Amino acid sequence: MARRQISTDRQVMALKPGEKDYEIGIADSRGLTVRVYKTGAKVFELRYVSTSGARRRLTLGAYPDLSLAEARAKAGSHRVEVIEGADPAADRIAAKEIARTGETLNELAEAYWKAATRGLHGGRKRPKRASTIDTERRWWRNHVEAKLGRRRFRELKRADIRAFMTELTLESGLAANSLASVGAIVQAVLGYAVHEDRLEGNPALGLARPLATTSRDRMFSDQALAVIWRAASVAAAPRSPFEDSEDIHARMVPEMGLAIRLLILSLTRRSEVAGARWPEFDLDAGLWTIPAGRAKAQHLHVVPITDAIRDVLLEAKRLHPHSMFVFPALKGMADHLDPHAITRAFARICARKKLSLGSPHDIRRTGATTLIGRYGVTRLVVGYLLGHTAKEGAWVTGIYDRHSYLPEKRAALDLWARHLEGLESRTGAHIVEASPVRLLTHQTV
Repeated sequence: MARRQISTDRQVMALKPGEKDYEIGIADSRGLTVRVYKTGAKVFELRYVSTSGARRRLTLGAYPDLSLAEARAKAGSHRVEVIEGADPAADRIAAKEIARTGETLNELAEAYWKAATRGLHGGRKRPKRASTIDTERRWWRNHVEAKLGRRRFRELKRADIRAFMTELTLESGLAANSLASVGAIVQAVLGYAVHEDRLEGNPALGLARPLATTSRDRMFSDQALAVIWRAASVAAAPRSPFEDSEDIHARMVPEMGLAIRLLILSLTRRSEVAGARWPEFDLDAGLWTIPAGRAKAQHLHVVPITDAIRDVLLEAKRLHPHSMFVFPALKGMADHLDPHAITRAFARICARKKLSLGSPHDIRRTGATTLIGRYGVTRLVVGYLLGHTAKEGAWVTGIYDRHSYLPEKRAALDLWARHLEGLESRTGAHIVEASPVRLLTHQTV
C-alpha cells in the first residue's frame, strides 16, 4: 500500500531510494503509483482488479522517460479497458509467453528444440545431442509439420492428436516403432508447453503409440558377422595393383573398413567411433577414455585397448598422421567421419551380401549376447563394457567406480576378438569358435 500521495513531477524527482523498494500513490489518479527501487530507478505502475477478481499490477513505464502527465493518461486509458472487461496485465503476460514459445505447434517445437540444447525442455533435464535434435526435426518435417504444425497448440484437443496418429498409421506406411517415434516427439513438444505453464495438461499423453511396438532384438548370426567382419577387413587392407577395377569400386574406403573394425572390436556406439579423437587414446596405458560429452549416457566411458584394437588404431594413424580425428571426414580433414555413413555402410554390406538388414547397434547386441550366453561373462561386466552404469549403489560410489572392472572388460574384449578371429578362419558354413577363457569375477577386483 502507498504510504502517502504526491501530485507533481518535482515531487517524483525528489523521491530518494531507501533500504528497500517502496511505492508512493499518485493523487487524483486511482490505482496509479510510482515504485522507487533501491537502485534509484522510478517506475509508474497501475494497480487494478480484473473482472475475474484477480488483483493486477501493470507497469506503465520508467520516470523520467515517462512523465507524470503521460503516466496519468496511460493509467486512465487502461482503466477504461478494465471497465470494458479487458485485462491488460494478463494480456501482456500472454504476449510474453507467445514471444517465448509461439502460438502454433511449429513455433512451440522450435522453442522446445532451443531449450533442449541446454536441457531446459523438461524430462531428465539433460541437453539433447545435436544429432538427436536433427533426427527429431526430420521426423517433424516429414510427418507433423503439414498436418498439425500451423495449428494453435493451445487449441489442440486429445481428439485432434488421436485423429492425427490414426491418419498417420493408415496412410504413412510407417512401422509401429517409427509411428511411436513421431508420437513421442509430438508428446514431448506438448509436454514442454506444460513445463512452461502454457498448457494445463498434455493432450498427447497416452496416444504416442497407436500400434504395439516390437523390441529391437536384431542380432547377427556367426555367418553374417563373419561376412561383415571380412568386408571391413578387405576394405581396410592395402589395395593391390592387380585387383580388378570393379572390385575396387565396390570396396569401401580403408577409413570406413577400419572404423567398422574398431566398432566391432570395442562394442562402442557408431557416434563414439566416428568422432574418436587421438587425445582420447593412451596407447601406453592401453585405455580409450570417451569423455562424457561424447558418450550417449553423458558419463565418462573407459574402453580397454586390446592388441586387435591397437592394430586398427596404428593403421588409422598411418593413413592420416596429422589429423586430430582417428577417422577424418571422407571429404576434407576439418571434421570427423559422419556416424550415419557407418550405418549406410552396414546397409550396403547387407544388401550386397544378401544379408537381412542390420545396423551398427546390432553389433553391440550381438557381442553382449555372445559374451554372456556363450562365454559366461557376467551381465555386470558386459554392462560396463557397453558403457552402461549400475543402477545400484550410492551416487558417489558410481563416480569412483568409473575406472573399475577394467581387467574384466579387457578380458571380455580379448575374448570377443578371439571369437572374431575364429570367424575369419571359418571354412564354408563352419565357424571356428574361440575357446572360452577364464574371466575375473567382480569379487576379485
